[in-house]
Amino acid sequence: MPLTRWQPPALRHDVDDDGRVTWLELFFDLIYVAALIQLGDRLSSDVSWSGGAAFVGAFVVLWWTWTGTTAFTNRFAVDDVPHRLLTFAQMFAVGNLAVLAAVTPDDWRMWFPLTYVAARIPLLIMYWRARQRMPVSRPIVDFYLVVFGAGSAIWLASLLLPEEARPWAWAIGLIVEFLGPVFGGMRGEGSPLHDEHFQERYALFTVIVLGETFVKTLSEVSDTGFAWERQLYGTLSFVILVALWWTYFDDIADSHLRRTGILGMVPGRNRLIWVYVHLPLAGGITAYGVAAKKIVGEDALDATFKDTYTWLLAVALAVVLLSVAVLDVVTDSPHFAVGTQSRTIPRVVAAALIVLMAPFIANGSIGAFPGIGLVALIVVVQIAFEVVLAQKNEKRIDAAVASHVESSIGTCEHLDHASGLDVPDHIGCSECERLGVPWVQLRQCLSCGHIACCDDSPGHHASLHYERTGHPVMVSLEPGAQWAYCFAHDVTDPTWQAPAHEPADT
Repeated sequence: MPLTRWQPPALRHDVDDDGRVTWLELFFDLIYVAALIQLGDRLSSDVSWSGGAAFVGAFVVLWWTWTGTTAFTNRFAVDDVPHRLLTFAQMFAVGNLAVLAAVTPDDWRMWFPLTYVAARIPLLIMYWRARQRMPVSRPIVDFYLVVFGAGSAIWLASLLLPEEARPWAWAIGLIVEFLGPVFGGMRGEGSPLHDEHFQERYALFTVIVLGETFVKTLSEVSDTGFAWERQLYGTLSFVILVALWWTYFDDIADSHLRRTGILGMVPGRNRLIWVYVHLPLAGGITAYGVAAKKIVGEDALDATFKDTYTWLLAVALAVVLLSVAVLDVVTDSPHFAVGTQSRTIPRVVAAALIVLMAPFIANGSIGAFPGIGLVALIVVVQIAFEVVLAQKNEKRIDAAVASHVESSIGTCEHLDHASGLDVPDHIGCSECERLGVPWVQLRQCLSCGHIACCDDSPGHHASLHYERTGHPVMVSLEPGAQWAYCFAHDVTDPTWQAPAHEPADT
């Protein structure tokens, strides 16, 4: 972008970028790598309940500064010189938060509130600029100006309190800001959130946290030296890391938020739960990175894993698995016919087993290597259960479709005269995408080209399209399928091909 060209704030839904993450957002995210490394190193040097509490507090503050800005860029697309400078100023403040995360909590009393407010001021200016540009967004913009302004004022006012009382004021300021989205509600109708952009942003942040975990284990191997025992321990820690990646990106990253259900009766509640649950998820992965560093540091297969490290490992993994279970409740699985219970129960059981096993590893009843091996096995099995179930359901659906095709073989005038239509490069069920629900297989109407989901999908939109329009023939868009079906006569041609076009007379 030329520096002389101004691109002021606009509604993200009005920008034709499909919600793609910008380079500036990626740069902003990478600053948090340094912050999380510093925070993890602080926990690694003090793996105790007090050290854990300090880690949790600092992580909440860091994550919330990221989420506040992410929520803004999810509503508003902007990339002009003032916005870039404000983002860089915020990044500098976050860098200082990272530096403070590496020192003892006693040194936070003065600089921590000042640095937090410094990270919030650019965001307040961003909202003010959006307010000037888009009157339709003023209800939600004014609301967040008050919320973040009040929170920042509380943090700043904490400097007037005795040092030992300041953390309580910070907690109150965070509570005020955390409650903002809960009560923001319908004020955002003029500038709705962009679900796809939100989903990609949090997925990228999760990748960053996972990558930072891997960096910790590599640095530990570099510091302690190469040994085959450490290679075995490193293999186990890497297996757990891969299992965490698989758990999130195979199940959550591509899932759709539920629009209905017990947790979806209030508009936006599922999205709010989805966002806030990413806090313990990211914190748990970061804490696991510290535990993985301690795992790789072991140099004997018959060693006893230190009790504090054991509990850090168990609690971190339990938090991650339970967070994913909650995300499973508010989303629909991207896999064929995998229900909520089939997704959540393995996570909860795995978390419980790891916590129940922790005392035996901590007291030495189970050695470090077999204990960590069992933990890795538990995390892997909960993934394998869902993978096997998804494949089983996929085969069941394919068999049911094949059975229906075989039992309805026939011909009719609709099939005889049906002509093939071009298939667009990007295909999907538009009704399912609008409702935010998954589909199983896709069909195309040969009268108008409309693409919709099959009867094994929750929406049954191909059948509904026939009921609405009377267009009789649809064709399967599944790879390798060649059949066409006539709704009007309930017959299927299993080897249907579009008739060849006759050459025009010359």
